[in-house]
Amino acid sequence: MVVYNPDSTLEQNIKALLSEVARLVVVDNCSESSVRSRIAALSAACNFEVIWNKENIGLAAGLNTGIRCALANEQYQWIATFDQDSRAFPGFSTAMLAAHAACPFRDKVAVISPCHILSSEPVEVACEYGPQFREMPVVLQSGSFFSSSAFKDVGMFDESFFIDYVDFEFCLRLRKSGFRMIEASHAPVNHRVGMPTRHRFLGISCTVFNHSPLRRYYAARNRLRVYRRYAFSDPRWIYHDIWSWFKEIVKLVLFESNRWEKLAFAARGVWDAIRGRGGAYS
Repeated sequence: MVVYNPDSTLEQNIKALLSEVARLVVVDNCSESSVRSRIAALSAACNFEVIWNKENIGLAAGLNTGIRCALANEQYQWIATFDQDSRAFPGFSTAMLAAHAACPFRDKVAVISPCHILSSEPVEVACEYGPQFREMPVVLQSGSFFSSSAFKDVGMFDESFFIDYVDFEFCLRLRKSGFRMIEASHAPVNHRVGMPTRHRFLGISCTVFNHSPLRRYYAARNRLRVYRRYAFSDPRWIYHDIWSWFKEIVKLVLFESNRWEKLAFAARGVWDAIRGRGGAYS
């Protein structure tokens, strides 16, 4: 689990996760000192390891730090990655592995994703009906199980992405190498994305996530970097994502505050992608 200045939900998210994994490693990306003290106290009380980074090295590098720690112990077949604001529920790991066991092409599965419930508040949703799994072209990394062997075959997360599209780039890289991804339909995980609000326009209801200008920069930049890499190997997914991006921009313009600042950051992201820039925003 990679954390950076997490809020008060971190304690409950970690406690919910501890019973679902064999070992928990928290990677702190240089949170404020008061937050670090809270994490250290929680670590002592709940018995999990913390790696303290001296600067914010980004989500991708933070994930890789924890993954390397897990790969050093060859007994782990699956490595689960979590964001600080995602919460698992009892029986989560059992449902994830049951979905893999039910999959006829399990030998090709490199990632098992949970069923992500996008919500601002932790709400357990029953997911007991329907097929145990479905194949996905890409998945979110938070709550997903990654095959240890997959990292050895295709490498780690691309640290030049810093944040946003880190997981999608990795999934497309896996697909290019012949691996597959599935979603465990009966394994819900609450995942908070941005600050969601509901709106209606012309009789249509939609959710707006109200991401910060900086996140708009990373999303725009890394989207275009992904498009450039996988335009020929995964054109169908690229077309779908371009359409999703268009709808996001429309919702941003219609409903979000600071819309011109966010559009300016997104434009800067596009320009930096054209220039081939990666890493942290500067």
